[in-house]
Amino acid sequence: MTESRKSCHLPAEVGAPKMTIKLIGAVALVFSAASAAGAFDFQCADFRPMLQDRQLERPEKPNCATSYYAFTDSYDFDSCRREIEHFKSEVRNYLACLESESKEAVSEYNDVVSSFNRRAQQ
Repeated sequence: MTESRKSCHLPAEVGAPKMTIKLIGAVALVFSAASAAGAFDFQCADFRPMLQDRQLERPEKPNCATSYYAFTDSYDFDSCRREIEHFKSEVRNYLACLESESKEAVSEYNDVVSSFNRRAQQ
């Protein structure tokens, strides 16, 4: 019991750098794992009905843009214009999501091929 206590009483200048290195390593490991596993979630979260699902849903078109009737007043026009601008922003985000998904799929494919090639060389 006393030996384990002695190992805990290191001088600050000796224990602190080792602890800092371990802490930095642990944080880096957590962030790299989270970014690898959740990269698509960050970019694509708004387009997934359920986060654990890999399927994506496109942004919905604003109804006001497809109506055959004329705008009734300037408020109606401005409101539809804001909806169109919002849709434009969502489409840009969706395209960024698709780009991220495509890069992830290529990376996954390359990893599978590398793994296969390593097994084939054994």
